[in-house]
Amino acid sequence: MEIFNTDVLILGGGLSAYMAAYTLLKKRRKDKIMIVSPCRGDDASHALRGMALSRLDGDSAPKYFQDTMKTGAYQNDPALVKPLSEESTLIFDRVRTMMEFDPPEGEGRFRPVTGDRNALWKTLAESVEKQAEMKTGCHGLRVFVREDRVQGALCYDEPKRAFFAVSAGTVVLAAGGYGDLYKENADAKTLRNSGSGIGLAYYAGAEMADLEFADFGGEGVTTLGGVVIDNQCRTSVSGLLACGGVTAGVHGAGLMKGNAETAALVFGRRAGHALTRMDFLPGADEETLYKWVNETVYIGQKDQSDAYASIRQEIAHTLNASAGEIRTQEKIEDGLKIIAHLQHEFNDLDLCPLRQVCEKMKLDFALIAARLTLLASLEREECRGCYKRAVVRPVEKEEKEEPVQEEQAGEDVAVVCEPPQEAEAEQQFELIEKEVKPYRVTMKLTNQILMPKKEPWIVEV
Repeated sequence: MEIFNTDVLILGGGLSAYMAAYTLLKKRRKDKIMIVSPCRGDDASHALRGMALSRLDGDSAPKYFQDTMKTGAYQNDPALVKPLSEESTLIFDRVRTMMEFDPPEGEGRFRPVTGDRNALWKTLAESVEKQAEMKTGCHGLRVFVREDRVQGALCYDEPKRAFFAVSAGTVVLAAGGYGDLYKENADAKTLRNSGSGIGLAYYAGAEMADLEFADFGGEGVTTLGGVVIDNQCRTSVSGLLACGGVTAGVHGAGLMKGNAETAALVFGRRAGHALTRMDFLPGADEETLYKWVNETVYIGQKDQSDAYASIRQEIAHTLNASAGEIRTQEKIEDGLKIIAHLQHEFNDLDLCPLRQVCEKMKLDFALIAARLTLLASLEREECRGCYKRAVVRPVEKEEKEEPVQEEQAGEDVAVVCEPPQEAEAEQQFELIEKEVKPYRVTMKLTNQILMPKKEPWIVEV
């Protein structure tokens, strides 16, 4: 197993990840940066569709702030919305030197992208990839936290089918959200936002919030909750920063059009600036990393690909049924039972060969993300923004008189109707509205979901 040393490790390859690296390298070119991502531009955000920003014609940052807070049902963190609104125009001025925009449409604060949509991505990538050490086709599987601070990470190189460890005292988590977990009958290899960021944060012990919020509009599901950060993108774990779709607090309970792209750029830049002000601590030594990996990775011989595909499909089906656009307590509780059963089924599987360990650990992340979403949903009992909580009421039907059958002329036998079949009771959703002060469903994660450990994978030092 190879071990690498770097000053900063970035897990993710979308806009926020590259903007963080770009900003840091502009200020401190001598710092060593490693970017680990499943593919070049793995996050869908690099295909920029448009930006929300404070327009100059009669608009202002305070108005943009209020629009974002209102769209988020005031569940947003004002300390994050403030820099988003104030720096949107600044980030737009940087971006429009790299790509073209149409003139503003209507009164909204949204500018659709024209021309080469990948122009921004190409500009960032060309600059970053000249200086950073790139690990493309690779996955972050664990962040190593010891003595209450980040000291490294475990990663998997898919093309080489080999694990590698990274010694780093600073890690930026930019792995995206987990909206792809809602996709049923999807090939695991096509899923980009499937809970890896949530799983990495969970095992690192980072605080998370707003996991019940998701936007169901557009082409797919966009999750709005995730890792809690401050306005410098710092998490509750020392040495761990986060930016982009894996974070909570920016959007609250509703996604304003164009804000996902703007937030990725603004907070990617903010993460980069935070890094420029840090004194990077060293990561763990090689012997410590070897020992940690041996305690983390276990392998066997039995092919489990079919079992993993079945569990992944059940996760998607359960999320759609229990954590969809409208949720009831009964559905959420049923979903939690199913996810708990899937977790037990997952834990009871025999250990898989080395080539499937990465898939296994990513499936564990998916189970974690699904369970936390349902737990957060169970706690929030009222409608709030995009979150719709309801109770089920039977539909009251008016009783109708049965038609009287008359004997037809010229016939000796009357036509007798068969007794009507009792129809199943129809149901309707009644949304729950409560007069409560806005609050955030927040959880500090200390209990660990551990995969079974039977046969250690011995790595020689």
